[in-house]
Amino acid sequence: MRIENDPVRLHLALFTVALLFSGNYIISKLGMREFSPMSFAWLRIAGAAAILAVIVRNEPPLSRDDTRRVAGYAILGVVINAPLFLVGLSMTSVHVAAILITTIPVFAVAAAIAFGRERASATRIGGIALACVGALLVVGGERFTGTWRSVLGATLIVINCLSYALYLVISKPAMARLSAKRVVARMFLVGTFVLVPFAALPMARQDWESLSAGAWLALGVVIIGPTIVAYLLQAWALRHADSSVVAAYTYIQPVLASVLGALVLGETLRPIVLGAAVLIFSGVALAGKSGATGSQPADHRHSTG
Repeated sequence: MRIENDPVRLHLALFTVALLFSGNYIISKLGMREFSPMSFAWLRIAGAAAILAVIVRNEPPLSRDDTRRVAGYAILGVVINAPLFLVGLSMTSVHVAAILITTIPVFAVAAAIAFGRERASATRIGGIALACVGALLVVGGERFTGTWRSVLGATLIVINCLSYALYLVISKPAMARLSAKRVVARMFLVGTFVLVPFAALPMARQDWESLSAGAWLALGVVIIGPTIVAYLLQAWALRHADSSVVAAYTYIQPVLASVLGALVLGETLRPIVLGAAVLIFSGVALAGKSGATGSQPADHRHSTG
């Protein structure tokens, strides 16, 4: 474990990141009580794109080839990922979404194995299978203890996780040599324009005059906190600690999000979801053995999720 200079400062930054991402579930659900999910998603992406454009103004520009590659990454990492997450979250509970999000590392390992970038082993394949069973248990559990709406929401979250995991694997070579801030800023910019046709109708139907100050505040907090501040804090933490240390904080989020969901939204954590969480966490741990991909996705998934 490589932690330099001030471990207290480092762990405080990482806990702040976990808290911001956990709060994102709650604040987004509160905001989407008045905003339509697609309106909220597009405004979040567009707002983040505008702020990141200022932050990265002194970063080296992308080449023409890299610009095309990053546009492709944006489809998986922003255009599919962000709206499906928010629409899915609006249809299911906070703890279900938070637990399912932790499948991103194991899906990324599976994708890396499929593309020949990681070596398969019985342990890793078993971990992937175990996590998939856990995810299916969450989705199936929503059918028996929830509603069809929550089943659809959980399914959208799983698709969101698959899309983002695929983005992580495909973009890894480019991310190793390019400015991460520049890449993410360009992805949000591309996502802003590509999503216009999909967001146009929901935004046209949005009753803008009835939106309260609280709804706009929720949107602003989501843009500044989980989307901008958390990303920058995490980028700083990755320069001072092993990726495994950063990845470990991923598993704080379902706990914090579930507690906040119970306190703020009055949600109840069902036993079947707890059992599924154990399967998913165990599967992620097994799939992450003998390779770094299992922890790497946990490091980057929050920057666009």
